[in-house]
Amino acid sequence: MMIYERSLWVKALTAHSLETVYNLAEEIAKNWQIKHQSLPKNGLSLLTLQDGVFHEPYYLGEIPISHAHLSLINEQGDSYDGAAQVMTDSEDLAIALAVCDAVMANQLKGWEQVANYIELGMKKREEENNIRGVMLAKTKVNFSLLSQEENNAEN
Repeated sequence: MMIYERSLWVKALTAHSLETVYNLAEEIAKNWQIKHQSLPKNGLSLLTLQDGVFHEPYYLGEIPISHAHLSLINEQGDSYDGAAQVMTDSEDLAIALAVCDAVMANQLKGWEQVANYIELGMKKREEENNIRGVMLAKTKVNFSLLSQEENNAEN
């Protein structure tokens, strides 16, 4: 089993259906008390990009974003933190991903199950990227042929 970087966990887990992520988080959190370090929030965030010529920032638009920061607490009072930020308007999804993050980051009971879902999710994302690559290759236009035609027309 491959262990991916923490920064890829949300990307991999969101490759699965929402129900799958909710069920996974519910199953692994049933023996833990969940304490929110900050209230889960959802809202809009401005997507800022940088101009390629003048390198000045500009705003592309608003995107939905949710985040959660929580602790899983066991019967002995031990606390393990997890957090997630995801481009969606669902606080519940952010909470479920934060639970998975806490379990994976601290290798708590059930971390192997989460790691398997992460690995499967990364494979799904890789397949999607391959499909996009094939589509991009099929729609690629060779503009150098146009300049050759212009040169031929001038002669």
